[in-house]
Parts: sequence; structure tokens; C-alpha cells
Amino acid sequence: MEHPIENFYPAEKSRWGKLKNFWPRNMKRQIKEHFIAATMVNFALAMVMLFEPIYLYQQGYSLQEIMFFYLIVYVIYFFLMPLGAHFARQKGEEPGIFVGSFLFIIFYISLFFITYHPWLFYISAIIYAFQKTYYWPAYHGNFAKFSKDAGEGKEISLMTAAASLVYIIGPVSAGFIIHQWGYGVLFVVVSLIFLTSNIATLITKEKISPANFPYLRTYKYLFSKENRRSFWAYIGFGEEVVVLIIWPIFISIIVADALNIGFIVTLATLVTTIAVLYIGQITDSKNKSKILSLGSMVYSLSWFFRLFIATGAGVFFVDTLSRLGKNIIGIPLMAITYEKAKEMERFGSSSVMNRVVFFELSLVVGKIIALAAIYSMLFFIGDQLLAFKATFIIAGAMTLLYMLL
Repeated sequence: MEHPIENFYPAEKSRWGKLKNFWPRNMKRQIKEHFIAATMVNFALAMVMLFEPIYLYQQGYSLQEIMFFYLIVYVIYFFLMPLGAHFARQKGEEPGIFVGSFLFIIFYISLFFITYHPWLFYISAIIYAFQKTYYWPAYHGNFAKFSKDAGEGKEISLMTAAASLVYIIGPVSAGFIIHQWGYGVLFVVVSLIFLTSNIATLITKEKISPANFPYLRTYKYLFSKENRRSFWAYIGFGEEVVVLIIWPIFISIIVADALNIGFIVTLATLVTTIAVLYIGQITDSKNKSKILSLGSMVYSLSWFFRLFIATGAGVFFVDTLSRLGKNIIGIPLMAITYEKAKEMERFGSSSVMNRVVFFELSLVVGKIIALAAIYSMLFFIGDQLLAFKATFIIAGAMTLLYMLL
């Protein structure tokens, strides 16, 4: 016999049933802890990453000097990354995430004092490279190890949706803080969030089986023939150099006020957040490669539209389309990456961490290529607007490489 309340509310029951389809079931404790910590870190990054290159630009550094700053970061990171993976294999992924989070704080303190001590420009880049070395191999290794095979797309989409939610309030909150009190207060606030993000992962002791991580073999694996297609696909991440560094500076020129920049990015993120959970659901049930190809085309199109942007409304439209395209790419791409890592470990051909480092090193190569290309190009292009448009074309071309995965 059916429960009488269910007969009164069939529509509500149906809607709840559909909503549950988007939610990953039986998430492991480690993934729940990872989810909480990552959401807090993403909130801090949502507040500060958009304004990081704008801050350097407003301190008087040219586009070329800013490119050189990040080129230092990624070249050092390329050679240090296996050491971060070794630390995670020896001490555990959660301690690696903790050290990386703490180095975030040191980095932003150093970045703030560039105004008073210009030599910190180079020190900040080195600190940033070490932060990435400890944080990202541990972050991806932890998620790849404990995520579920069957519901990986939903778990990734939940993480992405949570990141999107904090990116709704992060940029506008940061814009308000900068508008009222300046960058110093912003860096203090995000540092406190980075510090508290580790509570979730450190309250329970991580069980580890210490293992070594080979340094030189990592680079042989990176350039091996059997990994060539995946290597070129991950090089597509070079477009992030433009979206995370060039695009915010371009926005700051069109929309001068930090608070208005925050509002535009917040609104664009709000529009795309709802789509994220649906993408995760279809990623688990449909062909991931086809979804990835669709996302690549949408995202590449958003770079083409950037060539014609001259108003705040245009920035909003393009940023919305861009975030939608990147989410359509990101969820199936990461699901494929984590599935491949666990599959290779099951068959004994490689460890999860080895595949994670391959992924990270490949995308770093992509970013180094993009940074070097843009840095060199700026020697020959004197017109700033033309330089911006040239970087958008480079990013749009690199975006299509994702389709190779």
C-alpha cells in the first residue's frame, strides 16, 4: 500500500527523485573531507585569483613582465613536481595538501610586499612554484585514489558545482574588500581561509604505505610514445595562461572598478552553475569523449567572440559562455584522467600518482609553451589591444587540443 502523503505530493516526489540523480551516492569519507577542504580553498582562490594578475598590472608591471613572472613559476614547477609527488607518497596526500595550503599564505604575503621590495617579484614566483609542487600532485592523487569508478562524473561535477557556488560570492566579495580596504586586507582574509581549510582533512589520521617516487623515470613516462596522444591533449591547458592571467587584465581595462569586475564574474558564474550538475550526470551515462569534444568547440568559440568585446555587457556574455564551455570540458576530462589512473594501477602498469604527475607535467608543458609564445610575441606587437587579441587566438587554438583525449 502506498503511503498517503506520497499521493498528495507526486510532483514534489518526482522533483526530489530527479534531484537525487545529480547527487553522488556512498561517497567515501576521504572524498567528503577532500570536498570540504577543496571548497574552502576554492573560495579563497575565487576571491584572489581573478585579482592576482590585476594586482601585478596595477603595480606597474607590463604584460611581458607578468608573463615572465608566471614563466618562472611553471619552469621551476616542471622540475620540482616529482619531488612533491614523492613527498605525497612518503608522508601522505593530506600532509602534501597542508604544506601546499600553507605555502599559499607565504606566497600572498610575499606578493603584497612586492610594492615595497621589488626583488620579491622573483621570490614570490619561486614560492608559488613550491606551493604548486606540494599541493597539486597531492590534491589529484587523493581524489583519484578514493573517488568511485561508477559515479566519478557526479563526484567531479559536485566538486565543480561547489567551486562554482563559491565563485559566485568570491569575486564580488573580493571586489568589495579591495574597494573598501585594499589588497592587503584581501590577502589576509584568503590566508586565514587557506589555513582553516586543512581542518577537515587533518581531523582523521591518514593511513599510508610509504613508497618512493622515481624522478628521472617520470620524464621518460611523460614523453613516451604510448602517452603521446594524452600528452598533446593535456597541452591544451596552456589556454589557462590566457584565461587566468591575460583575461582578468583585459577585463580591468574595460571595467575599471574592482567591485564591478567582481559583480560581472559573479553573475557569469551564477548563470553556468546549474548546468554543472547536469554535465556530471550525463558524463557518467554518455560517451565522455563526445562530451569533451562538444565542450572544446563551445569553449573555442568563446575565445573567438573575445576578439570583438569592448563593453561590460560583452565581458559578461563571453565569460558566461567561456565558463560553460570549460565545465563541459573539465568534468569528462578529469573523469577520464582519474579512471585511467586507477585502471593502470589495477593492471600494474603504473601507480595512480604516476599518472597524476603525467597529467600535471603535461599541462605545465602546455602553460610553458603558451607563456613563452606570448612573452616572445610581445616583443613584436607594440599595440596592446592587438596583443590581447593575439593571445585570444592562441588560447582558442590550444583549446581544440582537448579533443585528442
